[in-house]
Amino acid sequence: MATIMVLVIVVCVGLATILFGVPAMLLSPFNPSGRLVHWFARWWGWTLLFIGRIPVQMHGLEHIPAGQRCVLVANHTSAADIPILFGHLPFQFRVIAKESLFKIPILGWCMRLAGYISIDRSNPKKAIRSLKQAAKRLREGYPALVFPEGTRSKTGELQPFKMGAFLLAIEAGVPVVPVGISGSFDILVRDSMRIRPGVQVHVYIGPPINTEDYTSKDRHRLAREAQEAVALCLDPSSGSTGDVS
Repeated sequence: MATIMVLVIVVCVGLATILFGVPAMLLSPFNPSGRLVHWFARWWGWTLLFIGRIPVQMHGLEHIPAGQRCVLVANHTSAADIPILFGHLPFQFRVIAKESLFKIPILGWCMRLAGYISIDRSNPKKAIRSLKQAAKRLREGYPALVFPEGTRSKTGELQPFKMGAFLLAIEAGVPVVPVGISGSFDILVRDSMRIRPGVQVHVYIGPPINTEDYTSKDRHRLAREAQEAVALCLDPSSGSTGDVS
């Protein structure tokens, strides 16, 4: 029975990706800013959460600087994190992600059309060029979303942060906003087909970290501060976040 349910969910996810992805690609030439593609991505995320019966509660949205660009840094324990943030962050943003995601049919194509940035970690020179491009787009456009652990956690524990997101924030002169996603590890575990519908997810957003006084030499310190801030977001008892019903 569980296997049948998993297959049904997988098929529904594929159909939803086609349903929202194909129109997004067809209409993208009429909306070069990528706003329309991101709008489709938001509805794609919300639909996947509906199919999987995944309730999400947001906390601390008031900490995101209004009308100001920033770098959102989130922990990453499950593939479910992507539709969770797409479906429930109520504003336009652009994702910075590893190159392999952009090679996925439909999903990857839509990511490129929306103006998301790919990072090739296997090639340091290309990675630096990508970060400079991302900094330029960030100054000109929307908040950026990064999973600074680099890949999904196999244990659910917070992993060390890579430097790219923090070099980007310093280069662009924008604040870093910590985001903690709690509960998604129990929905879909990495390298597993185990799906548990109905698991409550909480997304906690902490106060921004100002980067005005940071230089590239301070990137390690900024990464440590951001990791500590995300850890606080994952500990609701700390009282570090606001609450949004």
